[in-house]
Amino acid sequence: MDENETIDAFRDIVDRLRAGTGASRTTIRVDSARLGLDVETVAAESRADGVLALEGQRTPGARNGAAARWLRENRRPFVMEDCLNPWAPEVAPENYVIEQYGIRAEMVCGVFRGDTMVGIVSVHYTLGTRAWSGDDVALIERACDDVRTILA
Repeated sequence: MDENETIDAFRDIVDRLRAGTGASRTTIRVDSARLGLDVETVAAESRADGVLALEGQRTPGARNGAAARWLRENRRPFVMEDCLNPWAPEVAPENYVIEQYGIRAEMVCGVFRGDTMVGIVSVHYTLGTRAWSGDDVALIERACDDVRTILA
């Protein structure tokens, strides 16, 4: 799969994930020297009308931030139903993310190759708090599996 086909496949994943969860925005970030990408830059994004784009924006520290550390330690999706009143303030989105991008609820999942996290898939909801279902969690886990397969 060449670079364009890979990015198209990532875009298909984020489109399906957003449609399946009813989210406002879904993103994929990956470490790939072949693609010239790292987890600090959004590689693919799907967003609802009126939702501010993250694609192409850099997030310095995304690799070693609190949420990424939590993902590496727990190796399961991080689910936050209310970013304004987080269950774990240390892994809640930074204030600028909430204020600038309007994130009110999110799910974040790591893409692992062995013990190394090589990507991050995120699902954002901007319309208020959100109780994520087991089906929603299964969809983000499937998206991570699909990204891992593409990167392999």
